[in-house]
Amino acid sequence: MIKAFEKEGTYQFLINDPLPPVDFQFQGKPSDKSLQDFDLKLEEEEGLTLIKSLDIKDHVLGLGEKAFELDRKRGKYVMYNVDAGAYNKYSDPMYVNIPFMIVVRGGVATGYFVNSASRLVFDVGRDHYDEIRITIPEDSVELYVFEGPRIEQVIERYASLTGLPFLPPEWAFGYMISRYSYYPDTHILELLDLLRKDGFPVSAIFLDIDFMDQFKLFTWYPKRFPDPKKFLEEVHSRGVRVITIVDHSVRADQNYEIFKSGLGKYCETENGDLFVGKLWPGNCVYPDFFREDAREWWAKLVREWMEQGIDGIWLDMNEPTDFTELFRLRQACKDFQVKETPFSYVFPENVIHVLKGRRVKHGKVRNAYPYYEAMATFNGVSRARREVFILSRSGYAGIQRYAGVWTGDNTASWNQLKLQLQLVLGLSVSGVPYVGMDIGGFQGREFPEIENSPEMLVRHFQLAMFFPFFRTHKSKDGVDSEPVFLPSLYKEKVRRVVETREMFLPYLYALAEEAHRTGHPIIRPLFYEYHEDEDTYRIDDEYLVGKFLLYAPLMGREDSRDVYLPGKWADFWTGKVMQGWVRSRDELPIYVREGAIVPLSDHGLLVYGNGEYEYWGTKIVSMDNMITFSSPVYIKSLIRIDENGRTMVSVNSEVSAIRIK
Repeated sequence: MIKAFEKEGTYQFLINDPLPPVDFQFQGKPSDKSLQDFDLKLEEEEGLTLIKSLDIKDHVLGLGEKAFELDRKRGKYVMYNVDAGAYNKYSDPMYVNIPFMIVVRGGVATGYFVNSASRLVFDVGRDHYDEIRITIPEDSVELYVFEGPRIEQVIERYASLTGLPFLPPEWAFGYMISRYSYYPDTHILELLDLLRKDGFPVSAIFLDIDFMDQFKLFTWYPKRFPDPKKFLEEVHSRGVRVITIVDHSVRADQNYEIFKSGLGKYCETENGDLFVGKLWPGNCVYPDFFREDAREWWAKLVREWMEQGIDGIWLDMNEPTDFTELFRLRQACKDFQVKETPFSYVFPENVIHVLKGRRVKHGKVRNAYPYYEAMATFNGVSRARREVFILSRSGYAGIQRYAGVWTGDNTASWNQLKLQLQLVLGLSVSGVPYVGMDIGGFQGREFPEIENSPEMLVRHFQLAMFFPFFRTHKSKDGVDSEPVFLPSLYKEKVRRVVETREMFLPYLYALAEEAHRTGHPIIRPLFYEYHEDEDTYRIDDEYLVGKFLLYAPLMGREDSRDVYLPGKWADFWTGKVMQGWVRSRDELPIYVREGAIVPLSDHGLLVYGNGEYEYWGTKIVSMDNMITFSSPVYIKSLIRIDENGRTMVSVNSEVSAIRIK
């Protein structure tokens, strides 16, 4: 039984009688469209299988956080959130799984979203050369199809359904620092002062799990933070925000008020027992965020925590991760070495959730757990703060509505530089615009491929220069990643990165506002703007920043690289106009697109292209060169006029928040 509904280029198919893990409240009218109209077939045997033909020249994009090339063709991908740990190229699955793909055929893009949080498998022409097969371990499912014809239009429709991205505060685009873990309070203040004195002002600091008392949520370790109120005031007086980690594990302790207040709202087993698992606090329980009353309880806890002066929340371990199975394996094999995998850290199969009043097995809705946790956290933060900042390690479709995402426990190694960009861009084109990585690599000294050299840290900073989320983070056994500890030669290279990023912060924030209104990614693969150009689908070592900037970071020890420029661009540093394949010898290869109007810091504007520009009533003709307006003035309007006298771009706003139409 299949029912179809449609609204403005989005089509909903209800196959049999689904219980969607997230109700996106689609209000469509009945449609006479069928699956066949979108090149889909359905097989029903041990669950459901959706089948779509795959042509030789098709491109398949999206699917969230996948450690693969951006064109997902010839791969097989599992949708199952796990604590991926020290992952590598082609590790699968990962922390964030978004069952949304975009197929580009003959220059026309179409989107497909399977609203199922169970263990789906997307086989994109691997086992079946001429087919995409989506295996769904359920007898009912909700499916959405989004028309294009451009990739951007598909993403707009996807975001309109699953939720427009939240708007991070401006300070969330500054340089932030983190470590597992910073303490005591006096050392943190000393480090912040050292960074500022050396020309590296910090916008926010993250506190990892060691700030807590016995890893109990919403507590402070009294020896390390004896006066939290004074500590927060000291940090804020330096213009720095404080973001604390919040895991999903509540210590099972009858003397712990938060544990007692949540009774009746935690995950249970099939026979109705309280599920007691193991994580950092030892024996612990987990909120059942699928329950509305549990989300409201959690939001109240978050609001009270924020009201003491906390500025943001960092959600970690929320795939959700549990160590029960790992402890069982270690106990059973105590005389042997146990091979741990990410599947050693998942909830047992007998865990039950309550979704819309119905008891459902954990495996059926697992991937949506972090979505509901982020929703509850967002509600709590927004009640305490006008500006909301939430970072989540895990997620599902719609996570962009409540939180940003980073690429988890990455490794500082030469073969992971390109992988980090692939992960970030894959998330971006899957509807999550506020993304980034741990600069410097999270892993410490545990693996031989780890490269803790100054050169590697510089390359990380350079790679992430325009990533929306810009943070250093390191494990306990890793070298310090803050740039003040670098030798002077490398420190200056990082300083150039930070200063260049600061120059473009108004543009980054304008793009964040655009994302908030439209769902557009902030940083983009080349094929996002140039999907008719076949070369762009195999280029995943460059990225676009909005429409108007192209950045080609160095990926190894070389001091130059080849760059592909689709269309006409100008070198930001020299003004030289070029296109096609070029050789760059700058450590920060930035290019400006013809027709660009880019707001800069200090009330500047970067303009490049033919045509006439009106600036305070004065027409300026730019002849194939860049014009930079850098005087600190209020810009009333800037209008680009094409050769026929038509207005192409109109900007009307204060410089601090220019909106590009």
